[in-house]
Amino acid sequence: EEIREIAMSINERLSTARKKLNLSQGKVAEKLGISQSAVATMEKEGSTVTEQNIKSYCNIFGVNETWLISGVGDMFTSKRQKDEFLDVFDKLMPEMQEHIIKISMDLLLLQNKLIMENKLTDANDDK
Repeated sequence: EEIREIAMSINERLSTARKKLNLSQGKVAEKLGISQSAVATMEKEGSTVTEQNIKSYCNIFGVNETWLISGVGDMFTSKRQKDEFLDVFDKLMPEMQEHIIKISMDLLLLQNKLIMENKLTDANDDK
């Protein structure tokens, strides 16, 4: 998939990211403070996209600037993932939030245990 994304133009990647976010050109335009026709033009093959529009698009929608420009790397930054998680978390009832926190703490403990076991296994392998 990454090879295909590298072969895509920045115009195609803008369109792909917008569709992945389930946004209309109008909604993107509204968030960027530009017209819908300007968004359509940016997504049109061969059109030039200004550095300002690239930076705004990436900052507002959590798109990885390297991916948008070159097609290399992940489409979205990890910040977007955190924002999405926090948006969902905020919508939960307090009891559900407490449950998520407990599950997260349990997962963190398990992760740390697995990391330590792996380090011990790696140390034994070195002997």
